[in-house]
Amino acid sequence: MLTSEQTAFFRTNGYLVVEDAVTADLLARLRRDFAGWVEESRVHDAPYGEMIDGRARFDLESGHSADHPALRRVSSPIEVSDAYYEAMAASRIVEAVAELIGPNVKLHHTKINSKLPHTATKVEWHQDFPFTPHRTTTSSPPC
Repeated sequence: MLTSEQTAFFRTNGYLVVEDAVTADLLARLRRDFAGWVEESRVHDAPYGEMIDGRARFDLESGHSADHPALRRVSSPIEVSDAYYEAMAASRIVEAVAELIGPNVKLHHTKINSKLPHTATKVEWHQDFPFTPHRTTTSSPPC
């Protein structure tokens, strides 16, 4: 799916922009689901919704209100949206990633960090890589 130029660009720069990585129909469904979550957030004043592990799925920024919704984060959207699941599992995104890093791709987690108009949400530059296990160990952790 990727050209040799795109692959070389990724190898040099560490990122790649892929036009039309999702279809127009899928993009419309992703936007519709997110807009629905923003509308739903208007009736809440604290984090709400429950993920499989019991944590809140929807996080609201300080200052959130019905008039000025400030939905900051949606955790594991693939658990509650067919469109987000499809983007993760069956879109051209998956093909591109597999071409760049190999066929044994594993999903770690999914999350949407939202920056709605008139909100102060910031997701500062950071690295998660050093804090994530990247290999299987054969020994058990100490008790």
